[in-house]
Amino acid sequence: MLIPMLISTVFVFAVVILCVKRPNAGRIFLGIFFLVMAIAVNGIVTFTHSQAYVEYADGAMIPLYRDIALAVVKLNPVVFGIFLMIFEIAMGLLLLYKKRSVKIGLIGTMLFLIAIAPLSFLQMPWLGLIIGEAYILPKEFETSFMEMLHPKLGNNQL
Repeated sequence: MLIPMLISTVFVFAVVILCVKRPNAGRIFLGIFFLVMAIAVNGIVTFTHSQAYVEYADGAMIPLYRDIALAVVKLNPVVFGIFLMIFEIAMGLLLLYKKRSVKIGLIGTMLFLIAIAPLSFLQMPWLGLIIGEAYILPKEFETSFMEMLHPKLGNNQL
């Protein structure tokens, strides 16, 4: 358990530093990170071993939280996983867009990190991402990630 905690802590620390030193790069990294987590982690879990969500909920550190998590997840672990993936994809895309969308994505992912923290002691380091997110929350992002990749997109009025 010590090695995963250490790796998570170092990763989170690096992301916080990125957010402070380069806020735009930080929000783009976070957006891509949530997209990757949705597809590569929760996608695989959802479609290969959805029972893992039940096992994870059963390990929650707070009894009342465990009861609520189990009640929700046990209804249908695959559907739960799909909803989790949809949420993470939506948050990732919001972070990669611009203006108010970024703020909504930041607030949504902060609440998500708080919500998953009681599920396991291993989730605790991830709360540190909130520091980086809170730092970039008041910043204005006038350009989406796609507009950065393709500047002509910014000239089109939809």
